[in-house]
Amino acid sequence: MNEKTSLEGYRNNIEICLFLLRVTVFIVMFAWTVDKFVDPGHSINILQYFYFIEGASEVIVKIIGGAEMLLIFAFVAGLWKKYTYGLILLFHGLTTLASWNAYIPPDVTLTFFAAWPMLAACITLYLLRDLDTKFSF
Repeated sequence: MNEKTSLEGYRNNIEICLFLLRVTVFIVMFAWTVDKFVDPGHSINILQYFYFIEGASEVIVKIIGGAEMLLIFAFVAGLWKKYTYGLILLFHGLTTLASWNAYIPPDVTLTFFAAWPMLAACITLYLLRDLDTKFSF
């Protein structure tokens, strides 16, 4: 069995796996986006603590949340994959790296480590975006 035949045999499985990655990344991003509307003060604190951005208002946070909501819905729909998957990867990558102090003792926060497998999922989706066709527009 050559490599192409082997890949074709797994194509449906790959499509299902990529779809599941896309949906689960969306769920996490959706929760973070909704938080910008429900508790904009939380997002303001995150901007100050992790990104050293002072003076963001609730209006700014909600505008960012609106733009992010459009992006993640386009992402979960599989639209403009090069751009939407790339932006999701970029934003999640920056968020993961901005939290560097949560990975270093004595300030280790175990829940922050969940960002790393999600980052791997975002990288996988970006690199295999042309194979991610299940329930995609």
